Amino acid sequence: MHDPLRGARHAVTAGRFRDALAVLSDLPEVARRSAEALLLRAMAEWRLGDFARSRTDAARARERFRAVGDADGAMRAENVTAAGAFALGDLDEAETGFSRALDTARLLRDELMVARCSNNLGNVAFYLARHDAAHGFYRLARASFERVAFDQGIAETWLNSGFVWRDRDQMDRALVAANAALEAAERADSPRVVAQAFVSRGEAIAALGDTALGRAQADRGLRLAGKQNDRLAEAEALRILGGIARGEGSTADAEQLVRDALGIATELHHPFATAELHRDLAALSLDAGRRRDAAFHFGLAEESFLKLGSVPRAEAMRRRADAVRD
Repeated sequence: MHDPLRGARHAVTAGRFRDALAVLSDLPEVARRSAEALLLRAMAEWRLGDFARSRTDAARARERFRAVGDADGAMRAENVTAAGAFALGDLDEAETGFSRALDTARLLRDELMVARCSNNLGNVAFYLARHDAAHGFYRLARASFERVAFDQGIAETWLNSGFVWRDRDQMDRALVAANAALEAAERADSPRVVAQAFVSRGEAIAALGDTALGRAQADRGLRLAGKQNDRLAEAEALRILGGIARGEGSTADAEQLVRDALGIATELHHPFATAELHRDLAALSLDAGRRRDAAFHFGLAEESFLKLGSVPRAEAMRRRADAVRD
């Protein structure tokens, strides 16, 4: 029996997201409007940074799955809808959606979806600066991914754990996490996650004192991310390269790299990345003695964190802006 969605399904699974969208666009209208086609489109759009469209298409898929009583499809669409809300900064909706999907996954005894939803809830906790909760969710997710031998998921949870260690300024542990992420990503043969792991390794290595090797790792991650059309990873690589340049006293180069990263984050409408980059621009402005500019960027970082509902992070930026103004 002919399966019109087979090509798109395989393209999404293989990480060829632009190919998936092209295949879906060429389908007959009836097939394009099906719940699974909408879900596949939403998954590809999310990976390519089109978060608003992904959220809309996933929500449409969720309602169509529900209409025919497909609990599994509705659960998967709920997870992607919540991922779109998360990327756009609606953490309340994201947490609610991921929790609903997790409850369904447990009822259906779907270990892989339990892992994915736990990982996603860890991301929400991280954005809200709830570090212990984030670590807990990532450990749960990793254990579930290990039970189903899903190496890409294992790699992603290690990457995310590394972000929490970085937030706590424990770069030795962040490097351990980045190394584990790279090992799992290479086992999974996932170029996208390999790129992200190199970026994270670069940041940790540079922070621990080897700036030359750190830059080389981040540069490699930047190139790989470009090949995978992973714009968010490109922005993160540029941010890290900017941090390395700043540490070497190259303030002008650092500022250009961070502004390039900010352009990508702004294009993607990604509040967390935007906030981090304004924070970095504030620090660079202070290095150059531009206190007014620093206060301005700390203020913009505060606004972006508030859009996420990340009150602790927003308050930290407000305190830094106030300190600069005094």
